[in-house]
Amino acid sequence: MDVTTWLLRRARPRPFVVTALGGTGLRIAVEDELRRRSWQPALTPVAADMLVVCGPSDGELAQVLDRVWEQIPEPRVRVLLDARDDVARSLNEGSAALAESAEIPRREPPLADSAHPAPDPSGHGGAGSGRHEDSGAADASAHSEEHGAHDRSEGAGSAAADEHGGHSGHDMHGGGAEMPGGLPMAERAADRDGLTLDRLHAELGPALPDWPAGLRVSLTLQGDVVHDAAASVVGAPPADTARFWTAPHLGGRERGGLSAEAAAALDGMQRLLAVAGWSDAAATGRRLRDDLLRRGPRETWRAQCRRWTRTVRRSRLLRWSTDGLGSVAPDAPEALRGDVTARWKRRLDTIEAAAAQKGAAPTPTDAGTAAQCALDLLPSLLAGQELAAVRLIVASLDPDLEAPVADGAEAHHG
Repeated sequence: MDVTTWLLRRARPRPFVVTALGGTGLRIAVEDELRRRSWQPALTPVAADMLVVCGPSDGELAQVLDRVWEQIPEPRVRVLLDARDDVARSLNEGSAALAESAEIPRREPPLADSAHPAPDPSGHGGAGSGRHEDSGAADASAHSEEHGAHDRSEGAGSAAADEHGGHSGHDMHGGGAEMPGGLPMAERAADRDGLTLDRLHAELGPALPDWPAGLRVSLTLQGDVVHDAAASVVGAPPADTARFWTAPHLGGRERGGLSAEAAAALDGMQRLLAVAGWSDAAATGRRLRDDLLRRGPRETWRAQCRRWTRTVRRSRLLRWSTDGLGSVAPDAPEALRGDVTARWKRRLDTIEAAAAQKGAAPTPTDAGTAAQCALDLLPSLLAGQELAAVRLIVASLDPDLEAPVADGAEAHHG
């Protein structure tokens, strides 16, 4: 055993966590377990050695996961989760498989060419409970011609693509010509000031940390400014999927729902803080969320929660970063109104109400309506914004795309 293999077998795994529609509860259980183990989740696939998929996957999401898998260097392991009770055992099995695969000869990860995803010889084969798959000696072999240049636009994260791939070149940029390694070249178009600038197409989601499950945002960029945007949903949870935040074990709104609403607000707030780059405050918010869901002693939680909300609310830097971004008119659902600052302050109001033991629950939010409205608003909210502001706006809206499915299931069952 050489030194590299010895170190790899003792290193803590770096999981890249992807949440499918219907996997919110699993994602929270995984985050709790990773914190307990002191495993640092990876922010990108190339920094990971473990792909953790929370929730059911369908054909469209499976294509995205295959592209993410190709970006993870070896040794690597894939863990598929579909039951909260299996989280700890599945991570243990994945870690053991990763340690064993450390002795398998490794190859360098391919350059980003999502148009030619290599098949997974072990196959992802559905979301079996706690199954892990090790493709340490994976061989990127044949690919089909039918996966043309347009498929590059479906890469996870921010894969750039040229939707005019078949368009003949009309200037030095080639109108869709490729550079070595599959990187697309920019095309040109007039910007809002009438200047002819490079135009790139990029996609965010659905496989991004601290990103709404199932959301994909397609952007057309000129420089770092969004010229055009579109939002869509990737994947479909089972028809009987219940919304995690209104599940009976959380208390439900019919019992007051203050804890469930506060936990949902803490979850959304810690994701927004992570996107804003305030990692310490995000980690504290995540711990407070998990403590609230575990229904442990409340006095300590309330004291810590009050200190945390006070610190976040007083942050001038956070307000400076979010003031005036993504303003939504007053006729929208209450959860979406105002700018990013107004939305995260409403979340703090909900959390503080729980910490202060106020008897009345906050105004119930129609999550299904709010999610659909957020999808409809995103193109207009993102157009004209700088790329750095896009994720803050999305995190502040944080559409729960499981809610429309859950609402449909509840209506079906009467």
